[in-house]
Amino acid sequence: MGSLNSLALAGAVAMVATSAALPTVAHAADLMPPPMVAPPPPPVGGYVGGGLYLRGDIGVGAVGYNDLDIRVNGADPASVAGVSSFQTHKSNTNANFFAGVGVGYQFNNFLRFDVTGEMRGGSITGRDSIAYNFGTPTRQTNSYRGNLTSYVGLLNGYFDLGTWNCLTPFVGAGIGFASNRISDLGDNGIQDFYAGAGGAYSGSGASYGFSDGGSKTSFAWALMAGVAYDVNPNLKLELGYRYLNLGDGPTLAMHGASGALTNPSSSVTFKRIDSHDVKIGMRWMFNDPNCCGPTAMAAPLVRKY
Repeated sequence: MGSLNSLALAGAVAMVATSAALPTVAHAADLMPPPMVAPPPPPVGGYVGGGLYLRGDIGVGAVGYNDLDIRVNGADPASVAGVSSFQTHKSNTNANFFAGVGVGYQFNNFLRFDVTGEMRGGSITGRDSIAYNFGTPTRQTNSYRGNLTSYVGLLNGYFDLGTWNCLTPFVGAGIGFASNRISDLGDNGIQDFYAGAGGAYSGSGASYGFSDGGSKTSFAWALMAGVAYDVNPNLKLELGYRYLNLGDGPTLAMHGASGALTNPSSSVTFKRIDSHDVKIGMRWMFNDPNCCGPTAMAAPLVRKY
């Protein structure tokens, strides 16, 4: 009987030990819900990739110059014997129209480069006044007018400043060359003669000179700013301003009305020609960027309980 009691007691102890070793069973109400997976963010708006593009531009420029260089027998007219005074006068700016094409590459949202070529056409004018005595005291005013044609090639770089409502302001700069040709340059002179002991006015006359024309290739550079509008994923329209320095024009020998070189021989050079341009243009992108797409949004906050 004692042995049966001992076996019963040993079995009870074993059952208690086994139940203590087993993990506690959790109730269904104690389980955490499965974690929520955040949805992927929407695509970033704007042009993230790079791509080749073609461009075309048209516009008008106000053309001027820094110096009208007049030479008589290769020297400053003021240094010629018999000349008492000489002065050049800048004329009003002249309108030049231009059109150009180019090819470029956009590397990212902010940086792009292109190579452009354009043709410009219009007029250029200048004026000088001189007082001299080559036998008769004379004061003369010469007015110059010619046709200016320029062929310009530039390597341009641009920095886009960000896009808002499909509008992208930008700044840029370019370097290259300009081949400036001046043709049909005429010199219309008005002469006032003075005579007598007191140098009284005694009459007036006219003179005319012309040049055969010529061309010169010079270093050119540009600074520009504007804004682009995304019409669709491939087409962008631009409105911009540009300062363009075209370098020097050719040195042109002047002929008299008879066709012979003027005596004394004179020449005219328009130096440091420049232009303030307003232009409109377009760019055709070969890639398919996400034009005016939605901007990226932060992922929603997932709260755990």
